[in-house]
Amino acid sequence: MEALYGHVLILLRLLREAGRAEEADALLAALTQACNQREILSELRYAMSELPEESLGPEIGQAKADLVAELEARWRDLP
Repeated sequence: MEALYGHVLILLRLLREAGRAEEADALLAALTQACNQREILSELRYAMSELPEESLGPEIGQAKADLVAELEARWRDLP
């Protein structure tokens, strides 16, 4: 999960730097509202589905792709 949190923090920083506070707030809420690994992954997956790729730009788009890849790997590893 440590790698996952690293990806989340990178994306949060990039969103805030780009003036996308609303999306950053939604991502942070997804991370902090859940209380177990399955819920955290589920909330983050939903938050990523709501983040529109077409308006992100290359750096934020890559950060999102990295986070989604990590999320999916963690999701597959769930018991």
